[in-house]
Amino acid sequence: MKSKWVVKVIVCASTVGLMMGGCATNPDGSYEYKRTAIGGVGGAAVGAGLGALIGGGKGAAIGGLSGAVVGGGIGNYMDRQAAALKKNMPEAEVVRDGENVYVALPSGILFDTGKDELKTSAKESLAKAAATLKSSETNIIIQGHTDSTGSDKINQPLSQRRANQVRDFLAANGVPSSRMTAIGYGSSRPAVPNDTEVNRALNRRVQLEISPNEKIKAQTSGSN
Repeated sequence: MKSKWVVKVIVCASTVGLMMGGCATNPDGSYEYKRTAIGGVGGAAVGAGLGALIGGGKGAAIGGLSGAVVGGGIGNYMDRQAAALKKNMPEAEVVRDGENVYVALPSGILFDTGKDELKTSAKESLAKAAATLKSSETNIIIQGHTDSTGSDKINQPLSQRRANQVRDFLAANGVPSSRMTAIGYGSSRPAVPNDTEVNRALNRRVQLEISPNEKIKAQTSGSN
């Protein structure tokens, strides 16, 4: 029987860090999963760490996280993407799972409370990330999430505006708009229950889901 791993959340000072069980830590600080099975992220604490990065409350077996690490060309290509993003965005949590790279940034790093204008420090980090992303053969989904404080009437538009801000900033710094999609989920996809301030901080986040496009898949097919 293949082993399954539980991911736990730890919080240090004013920043949120994640401890990944059952994953390999790359030299740059990014993570690569070997075997992961997460259940009930939408409302349960189990798998909260990975949910904060990847799941956004998708429920059992998030996004097909079978844990099978992609070998050969695509795997190496996405490993380099993860390493470059972690180097350029040390305040972010970066996970490489299968073909995809996931990047999570607490909203507090990017925006002031209740605002959708990027902070100056956030622009510096995102500009460095753009330098990596603009020349890559990847598609990027930018997801905005809030906690449950406040009404959906406020939270959903705010999350969409924040996702749009990140998308537009990356586009202004050379990442093709055709490769990016911005989606605001408001509080509808919590990573963990909104029952403590620590958990609410985890739920206030912007996530990037980065996946190889068909061009790079075709170029690397059959690579070892």
